[in-house]
Amino acid sequence: TPHMARRVAQYLVSSPPCFEGATAAAAAAYQRDGAVCIRGALRGWVDAVASGIARNLASPGPHFESLPLGATSARFVNDYCNWRRIPEYESFVRESPAKALARAVMASERSIFYHEHVLVKEPLAASPTPWHHDQPYYPIDGDQLLSLWFPVDPVPLDATLLFVRGSHRHGYYAPRKFETQRNYDGSDELPTMPAIADAPHEHELLGWQLQPGDCVLFSGKTLHGAVGNASESRSRRVLTTRWMGDDARFAPRRWEISPPYTGGLQAGDPMECGLFPRLL
Repeated sequence: TPHMARRVAQYLVSSPPCFEGATAAAAAAYQRDGAVCIRGALRGWVDAVASGIARNLASPGPHFESLPLGATSARFVNDYCNWRRIPEYESFVRESPAKALARAVMASERSIFYHEHVLVKEPLAASPTPWHHDQPYYPIDGDQLLSLWFPVDPVPLDATLLFVRGSHRHGYYAPRKFETQRNYDGSDELPTMPAIADAPHEHELLGWQLQPGDCVLFSGKTLHGAVGNASESRSRRVLTTRWMGDDARFAPRRWEISPPYTGGLQAGDPMECGLFPRLL
């Protein structure tokens, strides 16, 4: 993992832009690159979200999973759609600046909440985050769908999430199971994800060293991935929240969707509903 991290890091764009808030320049960078880093905007929410993650791990939900362990006993675990039963998550979703940051960089008039997703790489968790993009997993079309990636631990460059700059304009690739790396059944109409980790020099890669309180917002169509956690002492705990804007529409897929919830919507419906509430 350290060797792979160094190999990928040499292809990172030097000094990618960061912003102190959801400024017009931050929104322009997001629209251009498909990902943007905002410094310090969530500093007041680090302790609450860390407590929520601890509560979640102590009481996993029905979607909890642990990816292959590799050579150590360390885990890469994830869980999602628990925000209504984890009070710290619900407070973050409803009360933090996250919804306003999402609305601003999406250039949307509204901020509609989709779901949260916790991802924890324990020390020496060798499992990488495979390269993928999120939107093909969801029954959602439109350009205004993003993830807000909020780590509550310091994240060095060799453990951070990486993005292919401008890949939100490339169209959809087939969703694949992380554990097996096989494309979803029924997704044959879509091209297979390119092997970015095997040829990082062919892409402009963005990634940021992050401190608790920083966040990265990225499009549901932006290709992203990460190597394992090489630290011997520090976990990489992240709460990702997913937000939709004005143009998001329900779009049935021919393959399994994840999360497996539709809110009772029909093809072409706006995504705002009881299950996916407008919060701003």
